Amino acid sequence: MTGRSPNMASALAIYRHIESLVVGSEKTTMGCLSTGQYNTTPGCVFGFPVSVTDGVVSVREVEEISEKLKEIIDLQDRQLLAEKKVALGECDDIEKALQSVEQSLWTILENPKLKKQLDEKEAERKAKEEAEKKAADIRAKEEAKRKAEEEALKKAEEEAAAAAAAAAAEEEAEEIDYDAD
Repeated sequence: MTGRSPNMASALAIYRHIESLVVGSEKTTMGCLSTGQYNTTPGCVFGFPVSVTDGVVSVREVEEISEKLKEIIDLQDRQLLAEKKVALGECDDIEKALQSVEQSLWTILENPKLKKQLDEKEAERKAKEEAEKKAADIRAKEEAKRKAEEEALKKAEEEAAAAAAAAAAEEEAEEIDYDAD
């Protein structure tokens, strides 16, 4: 989705969901009500790998899941559960509800390899942002220069027209003086 607006990404996701439901798909991801698949909390809506056949959505079971992926699924599950409790009024303190989720997130993020990947992505994002800013600055300077050149040309044309009018008036005045003599 790089370079696309959030609205475009949402529209594309909706299109792909509808297309999968109508045409079918062997491998896609959809938000489904959990019945405990992948050790998620039953009753929470979770993004699962699914297959769609004749409009019927079936959660696909993946044979091998890495420990890190299990940690991330667990983290997302706890976050969704905390949000659900807050939304349903079952928990008064959102900070307290999300505190354990945040603690788990930091445990995952402290993984050196993952931290390096996140740092690299952030550095790429910042470099791209800086390059876009420089390009915008260059375009703004070029536009200002173009406008200044247009204004200078317009002023020169006006001055030339005024000089030509003055010369014509002087020549006419000389003709009148010559005719008078």
